[in-house]
Amino acid sequence: MKMNVAGWLLASTALVAVPVWAQATTGDAVDKAPMTLGPVTVEGAGAALESATGPVTGFVANRSAAGSKTDTPLVETPQAVSVITRDQIDAQNAQSLNQVMRYVAGVTPETRGSVATRYDQLTLRGFTPGSYLDGLRLVSGSYAGFQLDTSAVERVEVLRGPASVLYGQASPAGLVNFVSKRPTGERFNQFDLQYGSFNTRQASVDLGGSLNDDKSLLYRFNGLVRAADGQVDLTESRRIAINPSVTWKAGDDTTITVLAGYQRDPKAGSYGSVPAAGSALPNRYGEAPRNFYDGDPNFETFDRTQASLGYEVTHRLNGVWTLRQNARWMHSEVDYKSVYGSSTLTSTDPRVIRRATIATLADLDGGAIDNQAQARFDTGPVHHTLLMGFDYYRQRLATQQRTGGAPDLNIFAPVYNQFIPDPPVTSSQTQISAQSGVYAQDQIKIDRLVFLLGGRVDWASSETTNRMTNRTTDSFDRAMTGRVGVVYLFDNGIAPYASYSESFEPQSGTDFSGKPFEPTRGAQYEVGVRYQPPGSNSLLTLSLFDLRRTNVTTSDPAHTGYSVQTGEVRSRGVELEGRASLGGGVSATAAYSYLDNKVTKSTTNTVGTTPYGVAAHTASGWLDYTVSSGPLRGLGLGAGARFVGSTFGDAANSFKVPSYTLADAAIRYDLSELRRDLDGWQVAVNASNLFDRRYVTACYSNAWCWYGPQRAVMASLKAKL
Repeated sequence: MKMNVAGWLLASTALVAVPVWAQATTGDAVDKAPMTLGPVTVEGAGAALESATGPVTGFVANRSAAGSKTDTPLVETPQAVSVITRDQIDAQNAQSLNQVMRYVAGVTPETRGSVATRYDQLTLRGFTPGSYLDGLRLVSGSYAGFQLDTSAVERVEVLRGPASVLYGQASPAGLVNFVSKRPTGERFNQFDLQYGSFNTRQASVDLGGSLNDDKSLLYRFNGLVRAADGQVDLTESRRIAINPSVTWKAGDDTTITVLAGYQRDPKAGSYGSVPAAGSALPNRYGEAPRNFYDGDPNFETFDRTQASLGYEVTHRLNGVWTLRQNARWMHSEVDYKSVYGSSTLTSTDPRVIRRATIATLADLDGGAIDNQAQARFDTGPVHHTLLMGFDYYRQRLATQQRTGGAPDLNIFAPVYNQFIPDPPVTSSQTQISAQSGVYAQDQIKIDRLVFLLGGRVDWASSETTNRMTNRTTDSFDRAMTGRVGVVYLFDNGIAPYASYSESFEPQSGTDFSGKPFEPTRGAQYEVGVRYQPPGSNSLLTLSLFDLRRTNVTTSDPAHTGYSVQTGEVRSRGVELEGRASLGGGVSATAAYSYLDNKVTKSTTNTVGTTPYGVAAHTASGWLDYTVSSGPLRGLGLGAGARFVGSTFGDAANSFKVPSYTLADAAIRYDLSELRRDLDGWQVAVNASNLFDRRYVTACYSNAWCWYGPQRAVMASLKAKL
């Protein structure tokens, strides 16, 4: 069943319309300004023109809406937030979320290594974060979840820690929010051609401007085509992505932006693995090849199509109230077939792995809508930014899954193109899940003291129909979450903060008595300090946190095969992150994290263990320099290093995956320094894993480990006309 897009959007109009992020702030000077969607003039360290959704010059964003749903200075947000700007994404030529997150504190990136071309898999503070686009949750589930290409992204925002007060059901890790490129009113035509390692060929365009003389109707169009061989033998990837958007300024007080997206991935490499013996652990027969393919080209299939259509409506009622409504419809479908290594025959021959087959057809439709009413007013010396909202999310996922066996495979002498029959259908189901929530938040500013108070009530439901037995099961949950924070703004740029925040996630399944599982809960205490030197475009953040996830399912000691909700996982640590774009063409980013992630309650013998794939220590740094004078003017250089500490390779912590350090580099040149008629033309070369280090990113068991991406060198030619 497909969702009726027009009907769903029309039905949403019964909800309240909502306020704009682009002008919301707790700063008094901006609070008095008229409300528009365009850039906001901000006085302060770093940016002359900046909004929470617009472009940023350099590596330092000073404002974000991720932590408050209002356009707020980062120094006034009492929770750790990282913003990766478009300039940084371009400087590092990051083409996936995993690559974007390589230089972010608190992240263990690329846990699936070089095969993570289909999905963005990483951990944040030891858990998997939620994914959002322009503040709205993305659909997910059973191989059909969205994967966004960075070509259409203006910035990536990372909110660390529980955020259910604003976003509803969510991981305690926090969330990653993609901010789309939007029409800006500036006319430009940018073209980009790239070629590099693994026969990678890519062409993209980014076009924008006005459709009429008074610039009330603006457009933006992003398009990309990419083809490459996989880093694993006998695999390929293909992608086409199109993302148009239009903004209509319907007067001084109303702005409407429509954003659409289409992406097709007819091929997406491999999702396979290598065994621990020969990769993370010794194997007497030698090292498993980095390009080892555990599947079979005659059986492998991956074809995903995803599309979205949404809008943002902003209306300023008066000097106090602004309304906004954001909505998006999403669709994704995938045809997935794979042969994969399921275990290693360590007792007989460590060169041979057992294999299994899986085939999935998935059809996923979803919609999200967020309605907000925002008021800015004073009560004596106290300034308020009050936000009230109602949001709703619904998705329908239909899947058919087939599983079976496959012939064994020798790691060092694989034989492909074997006969592998299609497996039988083992499950077929439809799941409809929905969530609605009402929330309120007040950002209170008294001179240099900023308070944040928020609360929310959610209702979540799920209905699953087994189409093989025609049996339907359903569940319903109600949850309340809260958030409180405080920041003090010193004149010298130091801003200490403290906060408490909560999250919840509904769980499927029942215990032995048939009682549905309650949502898991997350609670975090965080203290930190930001430093933004006056007159300097830089921002340094130090945060300490204690995060606990409760109601985790663990084995029922009294009833074999069942679970109880008595488990708990604790995550606590320290994060240090700094970003700077200084005079003289210098930009830099640096990060360090220490994470103590442990199972603290369980009915099994895993108490005291660390979840697999989570590094205790990570560190990174990138320095970028553009020569602004002399004979080398127009030359840009970039260099970075990334360290990821050792991780445990299974739930029992029976072995470790070694740490690794990688180097990246970039060089670029502005061709207008050679000829004036080449203004806007640039050539660049980017290299990741410069020294081609062989390493394993993570293991989930003795059978499943993943090599990290090999050295990749990309040359590009860009023209902005």
